Amino acid sequence: MYQLSSAVLSTIATVAKLSNPKEYPGPSASLLSGVRNLSEMFTRGATAAATAYLKDETLRASYLNYYVPVNVGKVQMLLEELRPLLPSRSDEEFRVLDVGGGPGTGSIALLDWCCSQSLPPVGTLRMTVVDHSVDAMKLSAQLWQEYARQSHIPSIQPLQTAVCDLEQSLPPVLRMVGEENGYHLIIVQNVLSELFVGSSDCITRRTALINHLMNCLAKDGSVMLIEPASRSASRALHQVRDNLLAGVQCSIYSPCLHEQPCPALLKPDDWCHEEREWHTPSWISQIDREVGFIKDALKFSYVIVRKDGKSLVPRKPDYHRVVSELREMKGEKRVWLCDQAGRSEVGRQDKERSTTNAAFDTWHRGAIVRVDEIVRKERKGRPAMVGRILSSGVAEVIRPA
Repeated sequence: MYQLSSAVLSTIATVAKLSNPKEYPGPSASLLSGVRNLSEMFTRGATAAATAYLKDETLRASYLNYYVPVNVGKVQMLLEELRPLLPSRSDEEFRVLDVGGGPGTGSIALLDWCCSQSLPPVGTLRMTVVDHSVDAMKLSAQLWQEYARQSHIPSIQPLQTAVCDLEQSLPPVLRMVGEENGYHLIIVQNVLSELFVGSSDCITRRTALINHLMNCLAKDGSVMLIEPASRSASRALHQVRDNLLAGVQCSIYSPCLHEQPCPALLKPDDWCHEEREWHTPSWISQIDREVGFIKDALKFSYVIVRKDGKSLVPRKPDYHRVVSELREMKGEKRVWLCDQAGRSEVGRQDKERSTTNAAFDTWHRGAIVRVDEIVRKERKGRPAMVGRILSSGVAEVIRPA
């Protein structure tokens, strides 16, 4: 189970002026009020108000305490997926851009991940954060410096920051063109759904921004797009994904197993998102108990896009991605799968359980699985709606979420 490092938790606690996390006495009334207010801002889409939260001392502390650890976790989970493709040589500069980085969540997540993995070497990291808020840039620099101080990193490069309104203009760091000096990683977390809100062509304009970022990539670089797990934000991300694939030379590294139009967009009530387990920090658990929230899993939607055609797992016709929870029904279990043919429901009756398909019982949202045969018996000349895994079939987990 994923767990945030003590170094990143201590850094957040120090900058947020939280008492020692190990001796945390409990959330104050102002902190709880701030978390409730932020949640209302974010869930109701009040972006004009939400983007000003760092100017308010209470909201700033609440965001640092509650939302930054959650968002750090999401970035680090996806960095783990990208691990085989990240620069590893000590003489190779690792260039990273965090777009709309807010208080530097992406930068501190990456710095901590590099330190804990020793890959890429921290001394090679050149981190740049772009945001429209001066307060956010100050806070990101604080987190960066405090982490370096607590972790005793002597050779770390200073955090580079740039203030700009992404809806109006692009700073010089976003005008970098050319694979020789491009970025190895560009992080865009919780940004797209806040851009061009109210515009009749918001998806087109968001796509244009990501297309520009693709031009800023090194030839072996990745763009990491992370959005909230809500239906509206997720479906908008799916639309941007489809536009990117239709308009530029790029491919999906993860989570998708294909470059076909997103099947989740065929029905208005469908969307695709992650729900990944983590070890919840103690103070977040305490806040949850007080305000009635649940952060026992990290929920988000994401797409990682590259230009070199590489993917998290090979493209194979018998590979599928689980896009639902495993549902237990009377006499059987079922899940929804996504692959090149679209979304489909698959089940295994309890009486068909065997040693070759027993792994079906462990399937979970986000897992990549393999099935050697899915049987769809015809009824009245039409294939059955639910595919079946028989006792003679093979069902296994290729990669857990």
